[in-house]
Amino acid sequence: MIKHHKHKAERAARTPFKRLFLGALAAAGVLAAACGWLSLHQQSVLDRENELDQQVARLEQELAGWQSSFQRQQQELEQQQAELDQAEKTIDLLSRYSMASPSGEAPEYAALFPDFYAPPFDGEAVTGGKVCCLTFDDGPSPNTDRILEILDRYGVKATFFVVGRTGEADQERMRRIVAAGHAIGMHSWSHDYNKVYASVEDFLAEFDRLYQWIYEITGVYPSVFRFPGGSINSYDRGVYQEIIAEMTRRGFVYYDWNASAQDATRTPRPASDIAQDCLKGVGRDLVVVLAHDSAARTTTADALPAIIEGYQAAGYTFAAITPGVTPVTMGYPGVE
Repeated sequence: MIKHHKHKAERAARTPFKRLFLGALAAAGVLAAACGWLSLHQQSVLDRENELDQQVARLEQELAGWQSSFQRQQQELEQQQAELDQAEKTIDLLSRYSMASPSGEAPEYAALFPDFYAPPFDGEAVTGGKVCCLTFDDGPSPNTDRILEILDRYGVKATFFVVGRTGEADQERMRRIVAAGHAIGMHSWSHDYNKVYASVEDFLAEFDRLYQWIYEITGVYPSVFRFPGGSINSYDRGVYQEIIAEMTRRGFVYYDWNASAQDATRTPRPASDIAQDCLKGVGRDLVVVLAHDSAARTTTADALPAIIEGYQAAGYTFAAITPGVTPVTMGYPGVE
């Protein structure tokens, strides 16, 4: 009896612990389930965040593309507007310097010098590749002899823009220029800026005299010319537009330059400096080099071999200037 009561008491004592254990076990199960749910929920949130990040990245990429397209369209519009503005400036400038009078009649100087018209040009156009045109102003002179010898040595053709020279030695040099296959162009009779640019009529008189004289000496009528001092200078600002229009109407073509010997100085420059400046045209498709052929420009002739070899090394060929060469000219002031 006593033993029975003892076992009963032991079972009663174990019952609360068993309940606590089962409760703890249930709580653990609930906690584990909650942790599992939280883990799944967290993964779902992370997946959603990654999906949102990808969508944001795609939207940012699309936005960048739209911005780039908008910038290109804006640049195209700005370029078109700039071209329109330039065209309007050019039209306005040309209208202010038109050859025609308000009544639509041609100016009186158009009837002057009826024999002063360029001969027809039936040669080939100079196009493509790298081309260098060496030009020499202000000759002929004793310096011409050395220049011709160097050009012949290298097999190079050049252009001589001559002025009026009446001596027999200079006339013979002009004949040699033409006989050697070089081009001869006009550079005014007197090279006196005050006379040349006094008016359109005076310009035409200077060049007509030189035109006829070149033919008398060489048997060739020139078709190209160069303005003394370049097409736009401080002496001709009031008349150069009319001169260009009238000379163009008569069929002549003028050429400025885009590389220069910078040799129009009081004292001769070192030949190395002259060559260095002339070679600054390397990189252009068409280079027109300005140099001078007056008697004092001995260092220009000294520099000529280095100039020729420099352009040859850069892959250029040489050509004399004819109307088939694209004109290199200065731009009108105020028009970019």
